[in-house]
Formats: sequence, structure tokens, C-alpha cells
Amino acid sequence: MNSALLPRAVRGFAVYDLCVTLPFATPWTADAMLGVMRWAHEGLALGGESTPAFTPTHLFFVALFGVLAVIWALVRVLQPTALHGAIDTVGRGLVSAWMVLALTQGASQVLGVFLVMEVAGMVVQGALLLGARRVAAPA
Repeated sequence: MNSALLPRAVRGFAVYDLCVTLPFATPWTADAMLGVMRWAHEGLALGGESTPAFTPTHLFFVALFGVLAVIWALVRVLQPTALHGAIDTVGRGLVSAWMVLALTQGASQVLGVFLVMEVAGMVVQGALLLGARRVAAPA
């Protein structure tokens, strides 16, 4: 397996994360993004509960996690190492599990789009990490 693929995958999913999480990094843009998700949910008549209006406290926590996600994405853009890819792969697994839990509890199916990308990142990076480990292991 091409060893150059792993850093490219880590950086590529980091760029995706940066694009997706940047709108959640301030209370104002997070509120607008949640409105877009609400609009998509209602416009597409998706199952589950539409995103409710958030209070300032909710928006604080959304923005806090948005900032942390943006910082983590920037770390992986600047240093797309195997270690960062491994940490991110585990994180994607956990986030995917929480998304599945939310969906089974009636959250908007808009989360499904995010879930697909989380699982894709987990599978691609995980496969590349396992491949790199097999190549590095002594015979």
C-alpha cells in the first residue's frame, strides 16, 4: 500500500472537517448553520425531530465544540501524521456511535449525511493505518 496515501487521507478528512465545523465555531454562525439544518430537515420532509431553536447556553456549547473541532482539523492539516490519523479514526468511531444513538432516539435524519462522512473517514483512515502497520511489521 502506498505510504503517501495515509497523510493525504488524514489531511483530506481534516480539510473536510474544517469546512464542516468552521460554521459551528461562533454562536452566530452556529445558529445560522442550525437554521440551515432545520430548513433542510423540513424542506426534505426528513424523519426524526427537526433541530430546535437553541438558547444562548446551547449555542455556547455548540461553538465551544466547533472551535475544538476546527483546532483539531488544523492540527491534522498541518501535521497529517499516522498518530493523528489513528486518534482521529478512534474519534470518528465514537462520534459515529453518538450519531447512531441520536438517530435511534429520534434526531433529524440530517445527521445521516454527517454520519456517512464520519464512517467513511473512519474506514479509509483505519484501512490505511492497518495497511501501514502490516508493511512495517517484521516478517
